[in-house]
Amino acid sequence: MEIPHDIASAIHDEFHKAQNILFLSHRNPDGDSVGSNLALRLLAIRLGKKTASICPDKLHPKYGFLHLTETFATEFNPEDFDLLVSVDCGSMEQTGFPKDKLLSKDKKFINIDHHPSNGNYGNINLVMENAASTTIIIFHLLKEWKEDITPEMATCLLAGIYTDTGSFMHSNTCDEVYEAAGELIALGASQNLIVKNLFKQSSHEKMHLLGKILGSVNMTDKKVVISALREQDFIDCGTDSSEMGGAIDYLNSVKGNRIAALLTEDGKGNIRGSLRTRHEDINLTSIAEGLGGGGHRKASGFTMKGHLQKEVRWTILPD
Repeated sequence: MEIPHDIASAIHDEFHKAQNILFLSHRNPDGDSVGSNLALRLLAIRLGKKTASICPDKLHPKYGFLHLTETFATEFNPEDFDLLVSVDCGSMEQTGFPKDKLLSKDKKFINIDHHPSNGNYGNINLVMENAASTTIIIFHLLKEWKEDITPEMATCLLAGIYTDTGSFMHSNTCDEVYEAAGELIALGASQNLIVKNLFKQSSHEKMHLLGKILGSVNMTDKKVVISALREQDFIDCGTDSSEMGGAIDYLNSVKGNRIAALLTEDGKGNIRGSLRTRHEDINLTSIAEGLGGGGHRKASGFTMKGHLQKEVRWTILPD
């Protein structure tokens, strides 16, 4: 992967000019957004900058093995920062904060992402939609800058690659992914910590939640495998949406499906939808964009106002 030199240089200049840098992850953050945020923040701290990491939703405890996750906040004062950097946010809305709080004539906003739906909403945009993860973009950006990547930074970057490639099982896993992963492990990334914390540990609350998801799976006549969770389901299981990681992949594994969809109430009057497909002739990005969301061809999502209501239909067939 080649990072455009002019964009890399522009971001480098802003990093060195700024004194107070804010790093933003998207709503309900995954390993790619968290890992991207922290890898860049660790560099900024090394450069002597004052920094903060922000996300509108609390991080899942499973990311606690990454350095500085305990310092993530859910609110901020834009006046405290002279540079804002969003990572892995496919749209301004995905940051979870109002546009007028993020954009200002007095400060730069850097947008680093790999979603095709990204509208280049920053003052400086490094959007590479063919990259398997945002952390891979940042890995190559750091190499372009000839910055040393510490074991802590390497672990953050590798965690993002693991997350967005589905542990190297998704179709976006190419030779470039394996090469980047190999280099990061050579730099000291802890593969064992990543696998243990992200893929080998589940709470009993998550097991109950997964049971509810799988127990309500239905396939439509259009070959859409769908399941849903209402707010009460989370209450009954004693957990929240942060425990849903990987559930959509179970739906997508159902034989004969064209699209997998998981709908959830977020407790704030919104419905969140996750969409997956394994078919090359389906573009989920266009479907999600039509619902106010975005993402990738084979993995997208959306958020819309509303609540879920289950419908049961019966048909009488002649003997």
